[in-house]
Amino acid sequence: MTATSYVAEQDFKRLNPVTVPSTSSFGPVGTRTFFAGDVIYRRGDKAMKIYRIDTGAVRVYRVSPSGCRNILAFHSAGEWFGLEASGHHEDYAEAICETRLRPFSTSGSMPLPVSLLDLCLRNLSFAYVRQSLIVRPTAVARVAGFIEEEACKSAGGGPEFELLMSRADIADYLGLTVESVARAFTRLSSRRIIRLDGRLHRRVRILDPSRLIVASL
Repeated sequence: MTATSYVAEQDFKRLNPVTVPSTSSFGPVGTRTFFAGDVIYRRGDKAMKIYRIDTGAVRVYRVSPSGCRNILAFHSAGEWFGLEASGHHEDYAEAICETRLRPFSTSGSMPLPVSLLDLCLRNLSFAYVRQSLIVRPTAVARVAGFIEEEACKSAGGGPEFELLMSRADIADYLGLTVESVARAFTRLSSRRIIRLDGRLHRRVRILDPSRLIVASL
């Protein structure tokens, strides 16, 4: 996707907003389902809720003045997002696939079911992880590190998991081109460090964890 087409898509979404039900107190207000590409919130919206993901996945990103998308974090089932230091969102959040969210208001007096300090520390951890990936010298090292990260986040931390995000999403997260990401996956696969399955090659199985660690350096 070019910068021009991406900005045009954002303009379309601004004219067709997806809203989240409002609430005046702490606590769950029920779940809301979003489909792939649906906007959960955008930069400048009032930050009056935090969100827990029941199922699916979300990308949080910013758009540079030139129109380039920079993905800051991916969030999956069981994780929280949307906490802001100010009263407005600084980023955009979109559903990667069909996603069910549970919003909790931050404008009432009842306690939240999660520690805001823990959320702040986790957001800081996400930032550190992404920074450590994008400074690695090669596309293969960045993609190998990303696979390690996603394996740790997957249910049970096992060697096989599904990548819900596209190659374009991964490229915008790692600061690479889509072509570089595709080549990196191909090289890791041809070296039999990982195996890719499924129609879109999003099912990943780590065949050699020790070599994956070496490749990520």
